[in-house]
Amino acid sequence: QLQSCPRLLAGPCPGEAAPERGLGDTGGNKGALEELCDLCESLNNANEFCSLGGLEVVLDLLGHRWPPLRARAARLLGSCAQNLPTAQGQVLALGALPALLGALQGNPDQRVAPTALFAISCLVRAQPEGLQQLEALGGWRCWGGPCRAPTPPRARAAFLLHCLLREHPRLKAPLVQQGLVPRAAALLRFEHDGAHEHGVGVLCR
Repeated sequence: QLQSCPRLLAGPCPGEAAPERGLGDTGGNKGALEELCDLCESLNNANEFCSLGGLEVVLDLLGHRWPPLRARAARLLGSCAQNLPTAQGQVLALGALPALLGALQGNPDQRVAPTALFAISCLVRAQPEGLQQLEALGGWRCWGGPCRAPTPPRARAAFLLHCLLREHPRLKAPLVQQGLVPRAAALLRFEHDGAHEHGVGVLCR
């Protein structure tokens, strides 16, 4: 499965053209990504998948025109990078972070934003190289959309900001300059949900 699924994903999507899905019937590709996401929850499987060159294939799907494939590709990258420093380094070296940040700009697709935030979190928390890349890319400018979005993007954005401020107090000044306070305050205007706790935590920092 760790070998056959990437081979399927590396090929063109089969089926007739379907503009709303990009390259055609993506059911097989969607299923392969879901299967890999489940498999790569195991560190051993994630390590094996990375050693087989699977990350390169998944990275290409971050630019797919059909949002559900982009969302599952982001989730798989996060699952591989979570708690696996070798995979984190590979994903960062392949340039995944700019693509993930791009998914948050403008009016982010609500199917993609939560998994993009999950993957970003797995690449920058307790990962100095990832955080350095995030800052160099001006990643804080991308937080406006998710902070205004419905749950779960809003909750994930608040959680990551809270964690980064707790782990790296030096980030307070640049984040404040990027409009952190009004964004965190905006989180409290929504009906109470998982974002409130982290929004208050951000303001307390």
